[in-house]
Amino acid sequence: MRGRFDTFFKITARWRLTQSERRALLGSPTDERWFHFIRDSQLRITPEECSRVQAVVELDKVLSNCVSDPRQVARWLRALQMRPPFFGRSPLALLLRGTDGFNAVADYLKSRGSNGRASVFG
Repeated sequence: MRGRFDTFFKITARWRLTQSERRALLGSPTDERWFHFIRDSQLRITPEECSRVQAVVELDKVLSNCVSDPRQVARWLRALQMRPPFFGRSPLALLLRGTDGFNAVADYLKSRGSNGRASVFG
């Protein structure tokens, strides 16, 4: 399980997320739980936490297929998007809403990702 969290932290560092944003992606764990995520080598996670970590990993794979520059991904996550499902919000704002937000961003990327970088980031 430690490996998944290490991957999560590497991805969210590349995305330039704050600690608060990382915590929100994991479902806003308590301070004690958060420190276990950071330090505990024998970490046991809930199915919900596992699902959230996996969603971040999957989104990162899709985003990596669209663009090779992580800075561009970080900018896109924070940029306001007018088209659905964002309606003037950033992709990160949707992700921070939980499972429905993850699904909305994933569906958007899947529907547009097959056409490459311009269709997602343009």
